[in-house]
Amino acid sequence: MTSRRVFVAGSIALTAFAGRAAKSPPPPKIGAIYWPGPTHDLHGFMAVPAKARGPQPAVLVLSGPAGADQFALGLTDALALAGFVACVPKTPLALDECLATLRWLATNPFATGKVAAVGFGDRAGLVDRLSAAPDARLSCGVVFGDSTGGASSAVPILRLPPLAATSDPTAYAASWSRAITFLDDQLQPPRKR
Repeated sequence: MTSRRVFVAGSIALTAFAGRAAKSPPPPKIGAIYWPGPTHDLHGFMAVPAKARGPQPAVLVLSGPAGADQFALGLTDALALAGFVACVPKTPLALDECLATLRWLATNPFATGKVAAVGFGDRAGLVDRLSAAPDARLSCGVVFGDSTGGASSAVPILRLPPLAATSDPTAYAASWSRAITFLDDQLQPPRKR
């Protein structure tokens, strides 16, 4: 399973960021973490860019019913390789737990205060619900697969086709490239020209 995680992170990084660097980026710093939930501590994993200097934008990964499986962990690694602090809960979270996690990420010392949510499979609709929640601290969202299409979204949402480890590699890379570009545009400060 670890090799699948390395494959997912490596293939995303190599295809989506081939033009950014001539050599492979260093692997992200990964660790198990705990954070305050609405009634009890929540736990999961966080990946921080290895060469990060100062706070980075944060991304909450909302994976399917398996929670932090190898696929979700590989995507979390790929987000860190792209320059984001990425957090994936160990188990699926309820709406109030997601809101608590977004607030925690927005105030985390590794993060800038800008937070996105990325939803896969049955968790895609949760991104829409978070985007409509008052005081969610959500800057933007990315949805892979079916969702309700939340017309009342207060934040930008990028909607992409379903993503799975078995997807066509070209379509997989194109979807991730679009997602990373969108997250960069929404979360990173404007670049000086």
